[in-house]
Amino acid sequence: MTQNACSLDVLGGALPGAHPCDHRESGQPESCRLEADQLETLLELPAMKCAETARMRGEPLQASAVRYRRFLLLEVPGAWGSSGLDDTRMDADITRQLTAAADAADTHVLLIRRPGRHPSARSGAEAPALAWAIADTAPEFERVLWGTWREPADLLDLDLATPIPDDYAATGPQRLALVCTNGKRDQCCAVRGRPVAAAVAAATDWDTWECSHLGGHRFAATAMLLPTGDMFGWLDPESAPKILQRFDAGQIVLSNYRGRCGQSPEVQAALHIAAVRLGDYRRGAVRVASLRPIVTDADTCWPEDSADAEDHWEAVVIHRSHGSQETAYLMTMTQCRLAPTYLSCADDKPRVEVSYEADAFARIR
Repeated sequence: MTQNACSLDVLGGALPGAHPCDHRESGQPESCRLEADQLETLLELPAMKCAETARMRGEPLQASAVRYRRFLLLEVPGAWGSSGLDDTRMDADITRQLTAAADAADTHVLLIRRPGRHPSARSGAEAPALAWAIADTAPEFERVLWGTWREPADLLDLDLATPIPDDYAATGPQRLALVCTNGKRDQCCAVRGRPVAAAVAAATDWDTWECSHLGGHRFAATAMLLPTGDMFGWLDPESAPKILQRFDAGQIVLSNYRGRCGQSPEVQAALHIAAVRLGDYRRGAVRVASLRPIVTDADTCWPEDSADAEDHWEAVVIHRSHGSQETAYLMTMTQCRLAPTYLSCADDKPRVEVSYEADAFARIR
């Protein structure tokens, strides 16, 4: 007994690398048939997770850092919901007020907890105070302000829009490594993130926390460093401590670098392309002096999924050499829409992401 593999195109959504059969019009039907036992084995295999399929696709992780510059970190033990303040056992009215205040201040809420076993909830009158922190990643600030809270209502007194005072360093650690372990949002983050958080805590002197959703589940394990806002992905327990050691030494490991939060994807992409072209991976060695869209009628890489965003960009980047001499380069790049695919283990339909490719890169002064 055999089964025509061409009828199994639906599997392409669940099995990475599966594509519609290209022999339908070839006149060679025998070339696209599966034996029954092979088909049964295929269907019995567990579904592959989003982090595995993203690697198999060779999906680029650069220019994927989140848009926020400012963060509110809340230590919340126990289980977390799928995002933000979901399922934190706070009063619903307090949650609404805190969420509204964060939105008004363009501040992203992240839940944090120490690596390891997590008690389900605090209990007793002597329950210890929990930490909160406001982190500003803007290049001119880069600071973290710490405090503590006992009751959720205490958090309503936080002024999330006020600049962080100059005595911030005395309030707590200023080198934070946050590793996403939010399994309720995506299984890959929990399975891959928890070992990485434990490894970073054990092997480095960074103040290490597990955190809620950082975006980009398919790049798990993912991490964000504060107060700079540099983000990394595809980490494992062996590579993560080494990547942080390189970062401390002033270098970026570009193969794992998602970008810096608060920057547009186009700026992140331009910085990544320039660093690769120039072979200079030092932190701060390249900056974007100007960026503008280029009007063109050229097709995108995936025209069926057109969007309103501009497709072509021109940037001037400045490279600072080891001797502090600055050189300017003009580059153009194309925003390429990738084929629709499942970006998270929880996705119920394919979505479209973009990548950026350099078209030209030349020195102008």
